[in-house]
Amino acid sequence: MKYVKLFEQFIGEASKRDPESIRKEYKELKKMSTSELRKMWSLSYKIGNPKGLDKEGLISDLLNDKYGHKYVASAFESLVVESGNAIEDSRPFEQSEIPGTLKWIEQNVYPVIGIDGLGEDAAVIGSAGKKREGQTSGDIDIAVSADKIAGHLNTSVAKVLFEMDKAIKESGLQTKLAVGFQQVSIAAPIGGDFKNGVGQVDLMLSRDIKWSKFMYHSPDFTKDESKYKGAYRNILLMAAVGKCFYEVLDKTEDDQVKVYQAHVIRLNQGIVQVRKSFEGKKGLLKNAKLLKEFDKEVTNTPQEVVDLLFKDADVSEIMTYESLKNLIDSNRFKFPNLRKEIYDKCYSRLEECGLPLPDDVAWIYMIRWHYKT
Repeated sequence: MKYVKLFEQFIGEASKRDPESIRKEYKELKKMSTSELRKMWSLSYKIGNPKGLDKEGLISDLLNDKYGHKYVASAFESLVVESGNAIEDSRPFEQSEIPGTLKWIEQNVYPVIGIDGLGEDAAVIGSAGKKREGQTSGDIDIAVSADKIAGHLNTSVAKVLFEMDKAIKESGLQTKLAVGFQQVSIAAPIGGDFKNGVGQVDLMLSRDIKWSKFMYHSPDFTKDESKYKGAYRNILLMAAVGKCFYEVLDKTEDDQVKVYQAHVIRLNQGIVQVRKSFEGKKGLLKNAKLLKEFDKEVTNTPQEVVDLLFKDADVSEIMTYESLKNLIDSNRFKFPNLRKEIYDKCYSRLEECGLPLPDDVAWIYMIRWHYKT
């Protein structure tokens, strides 16, 4: 049968665990019908009923079962871009409509999942409410405590995403589950009134609210804090952390890297020391594979992130792209010999994400890349 062949093809390429391959496979699965995905889900899981899952949930389950949650989460987190609207018929929020929506969420959703309110257990993250008058926000992102919700719903942290989705659904709200992003999207009444239509509010599970606020921070554009959205700062910070703690552990006889160790930033976890290997059965692989048994948490404290890279600096100095770049260019940066590698990595990553290069370097890199090709 067609779906059996599709499933056999799907599981036959499980060795390709690099983010690019996972994202490519996600796009291919999106082209399939929901009925085909449900049949594949049943072949993959054997036990359970996929009828309660929408298309996004089915795809997330299939990818997570094949590759493991860490690989899938890493593939989508590395994009550092918004996932887009998951709620059908939702419309963007005017900035003036956001406070009323948040108040409605606090009164009608937080009690369902055991959150007392904004503070230690929940925080609004991203750019919603920080844009200039006349600009809209496609959604509202709220980080919520996975541990607090798991305790309230009497479940484990591993299952809390599904139980949170179930509880909110049972309260009468439309939801969309995105396992890869560890979030539940809600169709919330805009301004607190369904007569205004619905907008998408994303509840994103967090094991540490302070870390989530730090990593998902957006500049306040009403105060001209930055010319660039938070993705620019994150990509530069990720490039710096990745390059400054890169260490080759093993090479081939002709000096090619076999195994290396590095620090990576995981948006929902913190800085993690990872080890990757290019070694394959038939020689070196094109993309290094993660040796997850060597994963070691380094920190999820923002000030300790600053201390890894800089001397006598404060968290407030790395909250925007401009301030972080100024600090890297200063004599307080501990790794001045790596500046070029960091910027090259950052700007090539911005290109991959479809983000325009910053004004001050765009012409330099356009010329450089032009002559490379």
